[in-house]
Amino acid sequence: MKNLKKTFVSIAIMLLAVLVVGCSTEKKKEESKEKIKIGAIEYIEHVSLDNALKGFKDRLEEEGLDVEVDEINLQGDQALATTMPKKYEGDEYALIYAISTPVAQGAKQSVPNKNIIFSAVTDPVESGIVSAKDEITNITGVTDAVSSKEQLKSFLKIFPDVKTIGTIYSTSESNSKVQIDELKKACDELGLELKVTGINNINDIAQAIASMKDEIDAYYAITDNTVASAIPVISETLIENKIPSLSAEEGQVENGLLMSEGVNYYEHGRQAGEMAIKILNGEDIKNLPVEDNKTTSRKINEDTAKKIGVEIK
Repeated sequence: MKNLKKTFVSIAIMLLAVLVVGCSTEKKKEESKEKIKIGAIEYIEHVSLDNALKGFKDRLEEEGLDVEVDEINLQGDQALATTMPKKYEGDEYALIYAISTPVAQGAKQSVPNKNIIFSAVTDPVESGIVSAKDEITNITGVTDAVSSKEQLKSFLKIFPDVKTIGTIYSTSESNSKVQIDELKKACDELGLELKVTGINNINDIAQAIASMKDEIDAYYAITDNTVASAIPVISETLIENKIPSLSAEEGQVENGLLMSEGVNYYEHGRQAGEMAIKILNGEDIKNLPVEDNKTTSRKINEDTAKKIGVEIK
């Protein structure tokens, strides 16, 4: 009987030892399993790029991936676009999320061996980010191009008396130059006159809109990062002078412009997040061609409409 009890005790001790070792091994595995790290770079702080980052992070979180996003905001300093991406070139970072044309250009140049997903880029081919939509190397993403002609056609149904459109753009952003060319063509085809003012930095914007206000019937806002960061200044002048405005994306409407039928940057960021998920799950980036933005939406700033005395249904 004593021998039998000893046997049971021995078996119990062995089982306990196996359980302890097993738990210890699992704990070590969990401890050794590191988070997936992603480097995110935003060109400047404004609502559209902020939403593109939020949408990206939310989509990754929904997927259930254990991801840590390390964020940098360049605050509009284009010189940092080629230096800051190097922070993320180490093996611990799975990929880089580049938000805006200047950041995508800089990341491609300075980190050629790292997978890069971009968003908020209007024309990646013209900007030199990709050579062609079907020839991907280490960088791909989602474009935010919208048709200014189609937007203006809808706008003119509401404001048929508009004859002269004004716009401001940053001369240092290639993303903006592409849009200005497209806007000029659209205005020509629609019989509109276009007043364009180029600015060198954010400090020029107040003077630019002040000089333009007496010469325009309406204002069109392209997706220019520098100008977007100062939209409250522009919208204040437009409201004071009862000038209606149209934006290529809804973030600028949140900051005071009248209306938009353009990019929803939160959904835009989620779309970029979908591409990132595919890469994190093992898909070769070369199999992921550049995508056009899938989600647009109409947004009206009711407070602005009231202030300038218009009703939009």
